[in-house]
Amino acid sequence: MMLRELIKRKQLTVLGLNSGTSADGLDLAAVQLDFTKTRPKIKYFYGKTVAYPKDLSLKIDAAINNRLQSIDDLVLLDRRLGVFFGEQAARIIRLLKARNIKIDLVASHGQTVRHLPGKFIYKGKKQSATLQLGHPESIAEATGLVTVADFRQADIAMGGEGAPVTTGAMSLLFSNKKESRLLINIGGIANYFLFPAGNRFDQIKARDCGPGNSLIDILTRQLFGKKYDADGKLAARGEISWRLLSLLLSDKFLKGQFGVSTGRERFGEKFAGKILRYAGKLHLKREDILATVTELTAVSIAKNIGADIIHHKIENIHLFGGGWKNRYLMARLKSNLPDVNLIAVDKLGFNPDYLEAVCYAIMGGLTIRSIITGLPNVTGTGGRAIAGKIVQPAGR
Repeated sequence: MMLRELIKRKQLTVLGLNSGTSADGLDLAAVQLDFTKTRPKIKYFYGKTVAYPKDLSLKIDAAINNRLQSIDDLVLLDRRLGVFFGEQAARIIRLLKARNIKIDLVASHGQTVRHLPGKFIYKGKKQSATLQLGHPESIAEATGLVTVADFRQADIAMGGEGAPVTTGAMSLLFSNKKESRLLINIGGIANYFLFPAGNRFDQIKARDCGPGNSLIDILTRQLFGKKYDADGKLAARGEISWRLLSLLLSDKFLKGQFGVSTGRERFGEKFAGKILRYAGKLHLKREDILATVTELTAVSIAKNIGADIIHHKIENIHLFGGGWKNRYLMARLKSNLPDVNLIAVDKLGFNPDYLEAVCYAIMGGLTIRSIITGLPNVTGTGGRAIAGKIVQPAGR
């Protein structure tokens, strides 16, 4: 279906693609958007995660950690990811077609390999930059469908940080007139979304809290040779080093001295190296290091949302992202937030494993309809942006 046809449609079925900060695989989610009412009606009906081939995963990790040998490698990775995304999207489109579900549009966030909030000054104001790979033209070619991508860049161009980019879509899913809702995403980086009762866009809050799963995963690989700490069992065997935790919490972002977004540039391999140097001087065991880093995630989240829990009388916090499955992390988060219930976001009707892919599907549909999704009070932009670049397939 070509762009001129999509624009006229009152109902769109969109396949959203997301590769998160952890960069362990591609999430795909299909949703139906109904634009017949003032507020779009959204229905989720399919989700799947596809792991990356090992060699591709290693290339992504090298890009994120600035270990690619040349700009040629970066360009080739962009194209290769686009081909992979396109192949996987086309496969899901065929599968859904066999179930009498026709996808109209693809929306891809891509893979973030660099996020640099507030890194340079232009006309007296801090400006940001960000880079997502995943060649949307290759996705459009593989699927034969219009593809929307690069959702952060419009906000960046208007002076914002380009993150948290999904806040507008999340508000459509979870804002409620009567109840204030607070959601926490513990992905590679941990972040939160607050939607005060009354559907007031100007009162919505969202920001990154600090490290999430990525830092725990990096140290689990370095210390134990495992991909991740399943259920937090390794960390649970250790003791929290309050001295190490205090040193880590002195980071400027965690002290609130930077903007609203961060990434593995700050809380990745370099930060893990710093942790190991501190831990060596403190003579900590491997399990103690992991327990302390897990506590860092829990404490960082609690510090960011503590005042809002009281002010908005929050009783339930809805969680999504891989961290939800780490039982030790959940226990530590509960210890830091004893007065609230921690509940998976599926209680609100959406699968926590695919929520971000759902958000990009929504954003793709909104872009086609020229609906503004940016929130200046969240990202710091000078105005509300229409997110997304529209790529059309070759004529067929």
